[in-house]
Amino acid sequence: MARCKIKSGYNPRKTATIEPYDKVLIVCEGGTEVNYFKGLIGDLKLSTVNIEILDIKQNTPDSLLREAKQLYQKAKRSGNPYDRVYCVFDKDGHSKYQKTKGDIEQIKKPKDVYHCAFSEPCFEFWLLLHYKKTDKPFTNFDEIRKDKDFKKHFPNYDKSKNNFNDLKDRISTAC
Repeated sequence: MARCKIKSGYNPRKTATIEPYDKVLIVCEGGTEVNYFKGLIGDLKLSTVNIEILDIKQNTPDSLLREAKQLYQKAKRSGNPYDRVYCVFDKDGHSKYQKTKGDIEQIKKPKDVYHCAFSEPCFEFWLLLHYKKTDKPFTNFDEIRKDKDFKKHFPNYDKSKNNFNDLKDRISTAC
C-alpha cells in the first residue's frame, strides 16, 4: 500500500519577496535637466517604469512646485501616488527661489515626499563642473555661457541637446 502524504501547510522553503520600487516624479523647469536625468537613468540601467521625468515648462520655482503638487494629487487619486517628488529648478535670479525652497522643506503631508533639487545659479554650472572645478561667482546662465571654459567644452551649446553621453565619464569630476 502507498503511503499517505500529510499536508501540514508548512513549507520549509522560503519564498523570495521583492520589495516594490519607489515611484518617483522629477519635475524640471527646462529640457537640459530632463535630458541629463534621462541619460543618467539610462546609463545606470534604472527602471523607467517607476521614474517619471517631466519638463513642465514652468519658469518660476513656485509655479514648478504648484504643478508638482497637482501631479502628485492626480496620481494619488488614481491610486498610484508617487513616493518621492523632486522639484528641480535654478536659482538664476528667481525672486521666489528662497521662499519655494522653504515651502518644500515645510510640507508636512505627505511626509518626506517633496524634495528640492536646486542648482545655483543654474544647471549649466553643474555641466561645467564635469570638466573643471571652479569657484567663479557666476550669478546666472548668461555669465556661464560667456565663460571661456564653458565655451571650450560646449562650443555649440544647445539647451535642448542631450549632452549626457559626453559627460557620463566625468561625473566623478563634477562631484
